[in-house]
Amino acid sequence: MAVNGLAQVVADEVDTSTPETVSIIFPDPTTADDENLVSRLTAIVNAVYFDAEKGIFTPEYQRTSDREVKAFIQSRKLAVAYLCPSNEPIGCVFIKKLTPERGEFGMLAVDPAHHGSGFGRLLVSFAEEYCRSEGCTVMQLELLVPTHCTNASKEKMQAWYKRLGYEYVKLGDFNRDYPDLAPLLAGPAEYRVFDKPLA
Repeated sequence: MAVNGLAQVVADEVDTSTPETVSIIFPDPTTADDENLVSRLTAIVNAVYFDAEKGIFTPEYQRTSDREVKAFIQSRKLAVAYLCPSNEPIGCVFIKKLTPERGEFGMLAVDPAHHGSGFGRLLVSFAEEYCRSEGCTVMQLELLVPTHCTNASKEKMQAWYKRLGYEYVKLGDFNRDYPDLAPLLAGPAEYRVFDKPLA
């Protein structure tokens, strides 16, 4: 309960209320048994990444699964955005500490029906504030960008992350870090790592 309580405080600090009213929290681990919640989040993530990663992976690729989402909720690594007062889940972000000083977020997704609402920015802010409260001084994100074709979505995302203060720092080794996913790549891609100071 302490982590969930902290998450709620952090949500308040970054003003996760908008005219549409959204609350961002780490759900209680017991909600991982809620099949409707898990399948809804899985569907949102896969719908968003289906468009964002067109041409990067082979057709059978799915960004996540019910099993993975359930595990992330149980381990308190998935923050969820809920509309208020309906409590409808409309987005999520995966958050973890890589080292005592370095946090990372990924699997950022907002229901396409709410694109342009600012909820994506709020989810990123939530991830940053949470990691800052845990002692991190740097936030990291990874972006996979195809080099064999143009992906407008990835270019747009990279520009958006730069506006949020993230700077490209290095090329990662996708084959090493994600050996199970590497065979599903449809062609060559750059695995770009971005950092942002949290101080």
